[in-house]
Amino acid sequence: MGYGIRRLMVIAVALAGMAAGTACGLAPGNPGPKPMDLSARQTRAPGEYLVTLVPGAESKVIADLYGRFGIKDMKDLGSNLFLVTLTEDPGPAKMEELREQNAQVKAVQPNFVYRIQ
Repeated sequence: MGYGIRRLMVIAVALAGMAAGTACGLAPGNPGPKPMDLSARQTRAPGEYLVTLVPGAESKVIADLYGRFGIKDMKDLGSNLFLVTLTEDPGPAKMEELREQNAQVKAVQPNFVYRIQ
């Protein structure tokens, strides 16, 4: 008799789990939210780059390396990070190419614009 009750309890728990699982699922006509493609929406501010210098490097390095593109503005954001605005945007590939030529520049990346939906 103990075996029969256990069997009924297992079946009852399994049925309750199935019922709860289907209740939490999405309706056939409502497939749910679509995954966002962030790479397509991620845009950059034209002519703006974040330049990170190695510790101890001076900001003059940025002017020497990227000055040919006309530095409109350069803001020290702290921790050796600078927001550089150029009048002529060479593009991220050229900025990275030049960065590789100077060991005092640790990293360079476009200033991406983020939006909240």
